Amino acid sequence: MPTRTVSLFSDIVEVRGGRAMIPIDIPDFNGTLRLMAVAWSESALGQDAEQIVVRDPVVAELILPRFLAPGDAAQGALNVDNVEGPNGAYTVTITGSSTAQIAAQPRRFNLTRGNRQSALIPITGGGLGVGDIRLRLEGPQGFTPVERTYNIQSRAPFLPITITRTEPQASNASWRAPSDALAGFQPSAQALISFSNLAGIDPAPLLDSLYRYPYGCTEQLTSVAMPLLYYNSLTAETTNRTIDPRLRRRVQEAATQLLDRQGPDGAFGLWSAGDGNASPWLGAYATDFLRRAQAEGYAVPRQPMQQAYAALRRVARLNDFGSVRYEFEVYRWPGSNDTTELMRSRAAAYALYVLAMAGEADIGQIRYFHDNRLSGEPSPLARAQIGAALAHMGDRARSRNAFRMAEQALGYRNTGDWYQTPLRDLAGVIALAANAGETEMVDRLRRRLERDAPDAGELMTQEQVQLLLAAHTLQDRAGPVNVTLNGQALAEHRVMANAQRLAAGLVFRNAARGPVWRTTALTGAPLQAPPSMQAGYTINKTIYRLDGTLADLSSIRQGDRVVVVLSGQPEGARNFPTVIVDLLPAGLEIETLLNPSDGFQGQSYDGTTRNGPFSWIGSITYTQVQESRDDRFVASANLRGQYRYAYIARAVTPGRYTLPAAQVEDMYRPGVMARTDTGTIVIAPRG
Repeated sequence: MPTRTVSLFSDIVEVRGGRAMIPIDIPDFNGTLRLMAVAWSESALGQDAEQIVVRDPVVAELILPRFLAPGDAAQGALNVDNVEGPNGAYTVTITGSSTAQIAAQPRRFNLTRGNRQSALIPITGGGLGVGDIRLRLEGPQGFTPVERTYNIQSRAPFLPITITRTEPQASNASWRAPSDALAGFQPSAQALISFSNLAGIDPAPLLDSLYRYPYGCTEQLTSVAMPLLYYNSLTAETTNRTIDPRLRRRVQEAATQLLDRQGPDGAFGLWSAGDGNASPWLGAYATDFLRRAQAEGYAVPRQPMQQAYAALRRVARLNDFGSVRYEFEVYRWPGSNDTTELMRSRAAAYALYVLAMAGEADIGQIRYFHDNRLSGEPSPLARAQIGAALAHMGDRARSRNAFRMAEQALGYRNTGDWYQTPLRDLAGVIALAANAGETEMVDRLRRRLERDAPDAGELMTQEQVQLLLAAHTLQDRAGPVNVTLNGQALAEHRVMANAQRLAAGLVFRNAARGPVWRTTALTGAPLQAPPSMQAGYTINKTIYRLDGTLADLSSIRQGDRVVVVLSGQPEGARNFPTVIVDLLPAGLEIETLLNPSDGFQGQSYDGTTRNGPFSWIGSITYTQVQESRDDRFVASANLRGQYRYAYIARAVTPGRYTLPAAQVEDMYRPGVMARTDTGTIVIAPRG
């Protein structure tokens, strides 16, 4: 039964003669309300609470699945309960919408007081989106009709994909967007068509990709929000001095979430405060964002910032790492050229940069790093961060030398650092050098970036962020963008279009003197189930009964519980930062997430033999975080070999549903992933 929360507040009411009347405007609601009142005077204080039942004389409820997929055939449960209404004939009329289609005729029930009857209502999933199902109950003469509205979402059974293509468009050339560009997508898909004067950097699809990013570790949370600080500059909205309220909320929410992950020592966790899974470099990254957000007027309190700066001072000292809860050790795997010393060194460089920009640094410490450590630091981004810190504090000679060394190191690749790629470093060095006034260097590196930048759809979050920060500093150096759409000036250099708008015709003309770069990004859920695939991972999805026997997906009964097991392994022996996503079919709801102890089999620490309640599953892999959401299972872990995850789900709503594929992917190497086949699951009514 779906639940609904009602929370009402009356404000202060004056007491007269020992009594107070508090009117309550209760919405359409059947259930229990807890009334709470607090009374006070200059000399006394009191409170009381009492529960009351709120209901219609005849209660009509429709029990629905939490969501549907297009083509799903569910059977909702209609319950009509004559609690204290008149005896007689009652009629229930149910109407659907484009997202949830109902063909049922009005249902008639003969009910005496105290009598209850039920019926199954066929519901078919339609187009994507949130729609309404309306219920109207009519009764004998004198009965006041009851109307109820239920929201239900139709959700694609396939994860969304993005297809991106970037091409030059010559001066005075016209281009017509293909009218059928979204033919292979669900109707809710969108095409983003944007134009940039920077070859290799188009802010619009990068911003859109980050904004849609579905996961939320500290790196991803920061990467999504950081470029939004400079949204107006990046999208050519120079006439609007205020950011869109929705984007401002997104930035503020990110800042608040990061602060919630900060421990008492000032360090930030990867998923939660004190988890110890974040690297010190990531701690500097989160602090850098919060510093910038504070400077842009967001609500970032001073005390947690001072704690974050104190943590970075310990990171910068290199020998004081034990007193702050970051992950200071590097896992070495065959093929990795990273070391614990290198990780601590680049984290110290970033920490010194953030402290310098915040006015919290000791210039002597930065000079010492430059004079004694910089030549042994292979990271071009770390070298540029030292250069930017020195420039900010007025030491131009050392700053220029650090930037020269950063340029010499470009092309470096650290195979053990998830966040590093040569492209990330190149874009980051450009942004830092531009802010430090290294004009000639920026011009050289910009040409290199235009030559080397890949398609926007092939970038990880760190590359996207650094490209956007570089674009923020390069906007004034590039020529103007002057594009028309169907003969009218395109002020924001981008258009978001659905299939209907594409079919109506969109013609873009480059009215500038030089070429512009046009990017088309198509985003949405595919119409057809994507095939299973393995590219760097394997994944299997198996559904069992509670006793460990295979479940027959064509004959599950309402109320049955099943165990869903996801297993596989990454290819190779490296350390994989991994996310596993398993979309639920409508009709199933997650009941319990299983942990390593549930699958344990063997001797415990005290030498006794102990089996977990689901030892037949085998070893269940440790996760940094796992979640049971309304429509999916999500887990994240650093995988170094075989993995196995499991959860228990209950069959709730009868029907025939699409069984979505499970997917595993590397969070920082786009395209390294695996996916199972899509199937069908049938849930029969309780017998």
